[in-house]
Amino acid sequence: MTVPPDREAAEPQGTAPSDGALLPTSTGPTLSLVSRRGARHAVVVVEGPIDYHTTPQLLGHLTTKEMQEVPLLVLDLSKVDFCDSSALGAFVDLHRRRTEAGRGFGLAGTQPEVHRILELTRLTTVLPLYATTEQALAESPEA
Repeated sequence: MTVPPDREAAEPQGTAPSDGALLPTSTGPTLSLVSRRGARHAVVVVEGPIDYHTTPQLLGHLTTKEMQEVPLLVLDLSKVDFCDSSALGAFVDLHRRRTEAGRGFGLAGTQPEVHRILELTRLTTVLPLYATTEQALAESPEA
C-alpha cells in the first residue's frame, strides 16, 4: 500500500510525534464563555455559534459543580448568531435538570436568527426568555 505524497510527512493529530512532543488535537470552532457571579446567580456570556461541535464545550462549563449549585443560571446569547438542534437539546436538558433541582434557568438577549429557531421549534413556550440579562435577574424569583 502506498501513501500519497502529500500524506507522507503528516502525522495524525493528537498523537505523539517521534520526538515525544504532543501535537494538538484537531481544532474546530470554539465558544468564548465569560461567567459573572452574583450572590444568587451566574450569568454566562456566550460568543460564537452553538452547534454540534461547540455544545460539549458549553455543557462542560455549565455542568460544573459551581454552576449546578447557583440558584439562577442565565445564558446571555446576545453574541450568538447561530444554534442547531444540539444546542436546543442542551437548553431543554439544562432547563429540565435545573427545574427539577429547584433552580432557575433562562436565556437572554437572543439574536433574531436564534429567536426564530426557538419560535419554529416552539421552545419559546418552554424556555424562559428575556430581552436582557438585567431583565432576567430582575424578573426571576431565584435571583
